[in-house]
Amino acid sequence: MKQGIRFFVRPKEFVNQLQWSTHHWMILFTFLVVTAVEAHVGRQHSLYEIYSRVISQTTGFNYDLILWVVVAAKLLFMLVGSYLVAQLIWTVGSFFGSKNSKRVLFRRLAVVFTMILAGYTANHLQDAFLWMGTASFFLYFWGILLGYFAIREQFSLTHVETAVVGLFAVLLVVSTWHFAHSYMEDFAKQHMTELSQKSRVHSVKKQF
Repeated sequence: MKQGIRFFVRPKEFVNQLQWSTHHWMILFTFLVVTAVEAHVGRQHSLYEIYSRVISQTTGFNYDLILWVVVAAKLLFMLVGSYLVAQLIWTVGSFFGSKNSKRVLFRRLAVVFTMILAGYTANHLQDAFLWMGTASFFLYFWGILLGYFAIREQFSLTHVETAVVGLFAVLLVVSTWHFAHSYMEDFAKQHMTELSQKSRVHSVKKQF
């Protein structure tokens, strides 16, 4: 209960207390749940459908089965990507400041990533629920605030050093979550267009 109050009233103290938490498995489980929700209800469903149709038409496997595999692969990609991002943040932060427990950093970043990913998911739903736009902004803001305190507390950095490492972390998260998705979507649409063209050419040849 006290931790829940600190989360909103004293975010710096909340982040600091995470190093003494004995319930780190609950933090990681919460992040896993939010990641699973994002993988299944995010706007990327159009991307999943495109990729699934491309693979289904290419291999001949059932579309529903391929769709399940693609969504599961996306979930795995997000979990592995988050782990690698945390590793890079630990490397860069240790270069600027003191090298502390990696487990504590992962615990803190799990909370930060959960908030940011929840905001990312809420942003997808604002077309259906207008209030989701406000919720997304709050989650983004609080996630960045917690991230700032997490990095500063973890590596004992000054404000300037924290800003540098924090900017690196933001660029890393955006590049892995947003730009990777955009690249995959463009790549999938290109293959879908090629398949459609081949299908039209094949149907024309059959007519003659």
